[in-house]
Amino acid sequence: MLEQQTKQLRIRLYARLSKDDGDADKESNSIINQLELGRRWCKENNAIIVKEYVDDGYSGTNFDRPNLQLMMDDIQDDQTSGGIWVKDMSRFGRNNAIVMYYVEEILPKLNTTFIALNDNIDTRYDDGNELMPFKSIINEYYARDTSKKIRSVKLNQALQGKFIGSQAPYGYERSPDDKHVLIIDYDVHRVVKKVYSLAYRGKSAHWIARYLHRANLLKPEAYRYHKKGWTMEQLHEKYKYPTYWTSNAVRRMLTNQVYIGHTVAHKQQTKSFKSKKLVDNPKEQWIIVENTHERIIDDETFELIQKFVSIKKRTTKKGKTGLFTGIVKCPDCGASLGSTGIDTKRKRRARLRCVSYVRNTTFCTSHGILYDSLYQIVLDNIKSRISHMESLGDDFTDEIRRLSEANWSSQSQNFDKELANLNKRVKEIDTMIIRLFEQNTLGKISDERFDQMTAAYEDEQAQIKLRLNEIQEELANNEKQVEEAQQYLAIISKYENVTTLTREMLCELIESIHVYDAVGKGKDRTQKVKVNFRFLNKVSL
Repeated sequence: MLEQQTKQLRIRLYARLSKDDGDADKESNSIINQLELGRRWCKENNAIIVKEYVDDGYSGTNFDRPNLQLMMDDIQDDQTSGGIWVKDMSRFGRNNAIVMYYVEEILPKLNTTFIALNDNIDTRYDDGNELMPFKSIINEYYARDTSKKIRSVKLNQALQGKFIGSQAPYGYERSPDDKHVLIIDYDVHRVVKKVYSLAYRGKSAHWIARYLHRANLLKPEAYRYHKKGWTMEQLHEKYKYPTYWTSNAVRRMLTNQVYIGHTVAHKQQTKSFKSKKLVDNPKEQWIIVENTHERIIDDETFELIQKFVSIKKRTTKKGKTGLFTGIVKCPDCGASLGSTGIDTKRKRRARLRCVSYVRNTTFCTSHGILYDSLYQIVLDNIKSRISHMESLGDDFTDEIRRLSEANWSSQSQNFDKELANLNKRVKEIDTMIIRLFEQNTLGKISDERFDQMTAAYEDEQAQIKLRLNEIQEELANNEKQVEEAQQYLAIISKYENVTTLTREMLCELIESIHVYDAVGKGKDRTQKVKVNFRFLNKVSL
C-alpha cells in the first residue's frame, strides 16, 4: 500500500440510492449529494477521478447492480492500482458478509483501496478500520429492519383491500386519485371478456392464446409499454413477437379473482430481505378482500370456468377440448374417464374407460362405455329435462320457486331462532365470567376453582362461536340455492330445441356424469349412467 500513499490516487466514485433508504435520509443520501462529496474529497486529497458510477433505485442487499458490476469489471481490466470511494459503507452494500468479502478479499487482490468517507474507513491505513465489521453489521440490520417495516405496511394495506402490486392486471389500471385502487381500462377490458367468453364455450387456453395472436392483440407486458407511449417499432425491438400470447398468460387471467372485483395479495413473497427471488405462498395464506373495485366478469361465469381450467386435459392440434373432458367420472375411484379414440384399422369405435383402470387394472374396474352411447344418453337426459319443464309450463317455474323459497323460509326460521338462543347464551357466559372474577377478587372462591370454571365457560363459548359460523355458512348456501333456481331457468331455456351436444352446453348444464360398471352380457347387459345437473339436481323433473 506504500505505492498508493506516495502516488496520486486514482479514484472511482460510486453512488447508490434506493427505496430502502427512508424519506428522512433522501436529501443527504441523494445521488447528487454523494457525488459532490466525492468530488470535493478528491480535490482536497489530490486524487484523480477515473470514473463515476451510479446505481439509482437498487437495494443495498442486491449486489447484482449494473454499475457496481461494471465498476468491478473496469477495475479488473485496469492494471493500475486505484481506489473506490463511497459516502459510507451502506452505499456499497447492506449485506455484511458480502461487503466484508469485497473489502477484505477481492479488493486487496486487485490492489484497490476502499474509502468510506462518513465511516472514517480508508484501507490504505491500519488505524481507524477496526470498527468496519461492526458498522457493516449495523448496515445489514438496518436493511433487515427496513424490510420488516415495509412488509408490515404492505400487509396492512393488503388487509384493507388496497392494491399493492407493482403493475395493474391486464384490463385494469391504477386510479389517478389513489394508486391503491383499480379502475377498468376500457381500452382492453373487452379482450378480458372475450377470453372468458371463449373459455366458457369450452375453448382451451392454448386455443385462446392462438386466437389472440391471430387477432394481433398485444400481450399484457407489451401492452403496458404501449400505454407508456412506446411505438410498435420499439415494442418489436424489445419483444420479437409482441402479440404472441402464451397459454400460461391466458390461464393466469382465467384464474385471477381480480376480474370479479376482489383484491388478492400475498400470493408470493421473497425468501428473505437479502434475496429478491419470489416464492409462491400456499392458497390458504393468500389475502383476499372481496368487492374492492368494479368487476369485469360475473361470479357464475368465473366459478364455472374454474372447474374446468384446473383439469389437466388433452387438446387436438387445433386446440379443441374433448366434449366430455373433465365431466365424466368413475363413481368408484373418482377418476375421470378417458377416451381411447377410434381405431379404423381394427374397426373399433371410440370408448371411454376409467383412467385408474387404464394405468393399472388392479386399481379399479373398466367402467367402459361407447362414446356414441354416452353421447345419446346425455342428449336424451337433457331433452327429457327440457321437455318435462315445457310440459309443466308456468307450473314448473312456480314449483321451482316454491320449493326453493319454502326450503329457504323454513330453514331460515329455524336458524333465526337458534342464532337468537346462541347469542343470548354468549352474553350470559360473559356475565357469569365477570361475576366469577368479582367473587375471586373478594376471596369467595379460590383461584383454582376460578380457573376451572372460567375454562369451562370459555370452552362453551368457543363451541358456540363455531356453531354460529356454521349457521352463517348455511344461510349463505340457502341464499345461493335460491339464486341458482333463477339461473337454472334462464340457462336451460336456451337449449329448448337442442339436437346436438356442445362443450358449452355441457359446461353450463352438467356438474358431472357418473358411469357405472355394466351388469350382465349380451341382450341382458345393462349399464347405469347418472347425469348430475348443475342446478337443482335434487328436484325430481
